Amino acid sequence: MRPAHGRRARCGSRRSATRGARTLAIYDAGRFVERELLAADPGPEADVQPLVVELDPRGQGALIRADDGGWQHELGDSFGTLRAGYVDLVGERTLPLALPARLAPDATGFALAGGALWWTAGCPPSCSWCRCRRGSRPRPPASHPRSCRSPGRCRPAAPRSGAVGAADAPVVFILQGVPEDGFLRPGPNGHVLALRYPRPSEGYDAAPALTELGSARLPDVPLARTQRVRCAGPGPSCGLAAVDPDGRALSVGGADGSCRVWRWAVGEPEATCAVAADAPEWTDPSHLIAAISPRQYVFRDGLVVRRYDHTTGEHDGRPLIGDTSELFTRASADGRALLFVTTRGAALRVDEARLELLSAEQAPCVGGQPPVASPNARFAAWTCASDTQDVGGLTAGEIVRVSSAGMERFQGVPMWALAIDDDGDLLLHSRDDQDFSLELLLPPAAPRNLYVLTADGELARVDALEPDPELMRGTGPAVFRWIAAQAL
Repeated sequence: MRPAHGRRARCGSRRSATRGARTLAIYDAGRFVERELLAADPGPEADVQPLVVELDPRGQGALIRADDGGWQHELGDSFGTLRAGYVDLVGERTLPLALPARLAPDATGFALAGGALWWTAGCPPSCSWCRCRRGSRPRPPASHPRSCRSPGRCRPAAPRSGAVGAADAPVVFILQGVPEDGFLRPGPNGHVLALRYPRPSEGYDAAPALTELGSARLPDVPLARTQRVRCAGPGPSCGLAAVDPDGRALSVGGADGSCRVWRWAVGEPEATCAVAADAPEWTDPSHLIAAISPRQYVFRDGLVVRRYDHTTGEHDGRPLIGDTSELFTRASADGRALLFVTTRGAALRVDEARLELLSAEQAPCVGGQPPVASPNARFAAWTCASDTQDVGGLTAGEIVRVSSAGMERFQGVPMWALAIDDDGDLLLHSRDDQDFSLELLLPPAAPRNLYVLTADGELARVDALEPDPELMRGTGPAVFRWIAAQAL
C-alpha cells in the first residue's frame, strides 16, 4: 500500500547469498529498492559485522560502511583507506568511497542542504595549524592537507578544523577550532573559509570542485560554543557556529564580555560584533539557538523563546508551559524556522515573520520518545507508553501529533515514530513491548510492522518488515538505529 502523501525512506540490511555481500533494502513511499554491497575483503565474518548507516538530512542518499572491529561504541582504527559506499536514492546508483585512513567516524558528515558528503583530514605533523615566527604567515588547511609556507619556522599548535554548513544553500564553512570536552569551540584568531560545493542538479560533466567564496580570521578574543541544535550529526563540529540559511554569514559566540555574538559575512575582511555586550542578558551566546535569516537570531532562556533582529535591536518573545527536561527543538529543512515542542503537547513555531503558538494543550506522556518534525516544522509527532492494559491483555501505547490544528492523541498498540511529512502523514513501526534501551536510545527489540498514520487519522500497515531489520550504527559514537528514516 502506498502512503497517501509525501516521500519517506527507510533503510534495512540483510545478508546475501554471495559470501560477504550485504543487501540494503530501501522502502520509499511504498516502493522497495534493493542495493547489493560487496565486501572489500571477504572473510568469515564479513557478512556478520554491523553496518554503519547514515542517511543524509534530506533523505536523498545513505553512507554505508562496515564496522572495522572496534568495540561497540567506537568504530576502531584502520590502516590504508576506509572503504565505504554512498547509495544515491535519487539518482539510483551506488558509488564506492575511499575515505582517509584513521579518519574518526564523526569527522565525516552530510551537508545540511543535502547532496554532499564532507570530511576533514588534518595536515601531517610537520604542517599542523601553526603560528609562525618572524612574520611568516601560516597557510591553514581547508578540507585537505596543504603545506606550510615556512615549515621550518612554524611551531605546531593544538587546534583542529571543523565544518558547519548552511541549510538552504550549497555552502560549507571550515573553521579552526579548539578541542574541548569532545567537541570543538571556535579558536581565537582562527581561520575561517567559506566553500561552495556543486549541487547534484548541476551535473558532474567535469570533476566536482569546491569554489572558495572567501576567507578571514575570527576575532583574537576568547570564543564560545553555541547550542547544539542545527547539526547534521553528533560530531565535534556540532555547536561550533551558527550559519545563516542562505550561507552568506557565520556567527560565533563571544566569551570575554566584549561582544556576545560575532558575525562574519562572506566577502568581508573580518568579523564584526552583531550582538553587543550591553544587549539583554538573555542574548548570552549559551542561549543562541540559530540564525533563521540574515537579520534574525533565535535565543532560548529556559522556556522563554525570543527572536532578535541584530540590525535594529528589536526583539519579541513568548514563554512555553512545561518543563525544560521535556522540551525539544527542531529546525525546518531550510533552516528558516524552528519548532519548540514539549512531550506534554505545548508547541511554538518561530520564523522570520512571527512566533506562532501551535498548541497550548497539556497532557501527561509516560516514556515519551524524542519528537520527529516535518521538513516545514509545522508538524511534530512522538509516541508515549502506558501503564494500563486493554481488555485483551495487550499493553497499550499512544501516538501524539501536534500542528496548527492543536494536539491529537491516538490510542493503540505501542509504536515508535520515525518521520512525518509536510502533510502530517506519520511513519511509524510497532513494538513488541514498551522497553527502552539507554545504551541504544532506542527500543531494544527489532521493529515489527511499518505503519502510516495519515493526516485524517487513518492507520494503515504498509510493510511487514521481513526479514527482521538489523541494528545499524550511525557515524557518531554511541549512535544506533533499527531503521534510518527521514521525511522529505
